[in-house]
Amino acid sequence: MVHDPAAAAEGDILVTRTLDPRLALRLPHLSGLVSETGSVLSHLAILAREFHVPTVVAVHDALDRFPVGAELIVDGDTGEVEPVEPEAAEVIHVDE
Repeated sequence: MVHDPAAAAEGDILVTRTLDPRLALRLPHLSGLVSETGSVLSHLAILAREFHVPTVVAVHDALDRFPVGAELIVDGDTGEVEPVEPEAAEVIHVDE
């Protein structure tokens, strides 16, 4: 898991503050996307669905909750972001 889009390697999960349209070029290479802001109807969230990249938006303090290197499970259908090691952080569920 990374915070810097430029550092995202093939298969990484990107945790970011905003759904910047410039991230569109990175989408095909990501295995997940988590954003502190945004809407499920934003252009980037829609593109992520088209690329089958699980995406969860509006996750309060995601950058602080999920440090670089953490392993996450991102479920775009339920809006849940879960650390692989549950004791590392709590399960975050975003109500729509």
